[in-house]
Amino acid sequence: MKLPRLILVTGKGGTGKSTVAAALALALSHRRPATLAYQERPHSAAQILVGAQPRADTHGTPDGKVSLVALDWRRELENFIERIVPFKALAHRMLESRTFSYVSAAVPGLQAFLLLERMRVLAGNAALLDEFSVVDAPATGNALELLDAPAGIMTVAPLGTLNRMASQVHEFLRDPARFGAVLVLKPEEFALRETTEGLQAFERIGARVTAAVINCVPDRLFDAHELKAIRRSVPEHAALAEHRQQMISRALAARRQLRRLGLEVIELPMIFARTLGHAAVAALAERLERELSRP
Repeated sequence: MKLPRLILVTGKGGTGKSTVAAALALALSHRRPATLAYQERPHSAAQILVGAQPRADTHGTPDGKVSLVALDWRRELENFIERIVPFKALAHRMLESRTFSYVSAAVPGLQAFLLLERMRVLAGNAALLDEFSVVDAPATGNALELLDAPAGIMTVAPLGTLNRMASQVHEFLRDPARFGAVLVLKPEEFALRETTEGLQAFERIGARVTAAVINCVPDRLFDAHELKAIRRSVPEHAALAEHRQQMISRALAARRQLRRLGLEVIELPMIFARTLGHAAVAALAERLERELSRP
């Protein structure tokens, strides 16, 4: 499977997209150095990968395989102002200005755009160093709003530095060698619907969806004859067994539908654990590595 330098992982809330992002970064790190970019929030991919909420001075996993980059729009705003204002003292005064804070908050899409600009830089660095970057993105709806930001910025700023930066970000999103998305879903109707809508939205802006990951697919344990026996002999367990079979059937239907839409499809198994530790993430990474190695 041909991979871009930066992979944005998104999906419906509750589908395990952050777990998939963590496992994907770990899988890619077996090929070459990888970076995991995340927003500082509970249950982020970085927290899943290192087993605790990373501190401000945490720059990578303990084994050194994956570098960690926290995405913070305020930090990116500071970097942006320092780029366009030649004097550091003046840039610092602008950032401390209450008026400037009001203006920056009033520009539609500025926060999202600055995060995208950071991703563009990450992808550029990954290309120069022959590495990969993985982004633990917000849920699908918020991620699509994020991707719409460059067009909004170009409308607000039809000329100047900001317009040029927005044009560069727009071109980055449309470059399959630098940018691609992985859409994560569970074998559920609503998650599949949101995935297909997300695919259409990515296509609308010309961005590539690298693959869809159907997460939490249980192994098949019972055939039809065994299910019939369970209903007869252990009826209190029959509902659980049938629910498991329904999830398997939905995963099969989702795989067929997504492939008809032209997507590469990867399935990840359901893991029965109260919390996902490093061993579970490593097992998912091993599965992902095998799938990504397919021609």
